[in-house]
Amino acid sequence: MAQPSNRELKLDPRVELHKSGEIPASADEVWALLTDWAGMMRWSLSARRGGALGTLVGCELIGEAGKVPRTRRMILSSGAAVEEELFYQNNETKRIIYRKTDTFGTRGYVASSYVDAVDSRTSRLHILSWFDAEEDSSAAAARYSAIYEGIFEGFRTYFTTVT
Repeated sequence: MAQPSNRELKLDPRVELHKSGEIPASADEVWALLTDWAGMMRWSLSARRGGALGTLVGCELIGEAGKVPRTRRMILSSGAAVEEELFYQNNETKRIIYRKTDTFGTRGYVASSYVDAVDSRTSRLHILSWFDAEEDSSAAAARYSAIYEGIFEGFRTYFTTVT
């Protein structure tokens, strides 16, 4: 028997998240890693350990590095490809805005990431996102919260192992 959709259950499919994590690196260093749009293989934990949706096996840049817009195509071990288009970048405020293709039960995903200096050797990376979920919004929020925690942990690991 088919599961009823959010529309049939009258669940609110909208999700808004704001998560942040402290990173042991300067704001400029974190910003450089964040805006290396196709450099995910260097810091992504799913490239090393696999994630809920598969292991990241490749990340390709579509467009020109440092130019807006540019897109990264993430290739997962399952064969799935997910694209994220960075369409706004402000190097002064250290903020980007990007959108993800509709995949894995998420539609209309738009996110903003920005970096704040805590001190000269520590920064805080923020991720804000808005999207509609095909599943219960609380389950989608929990799934993306875990993904964001993985991003923060990947950045922390990168900066504590880079010499």
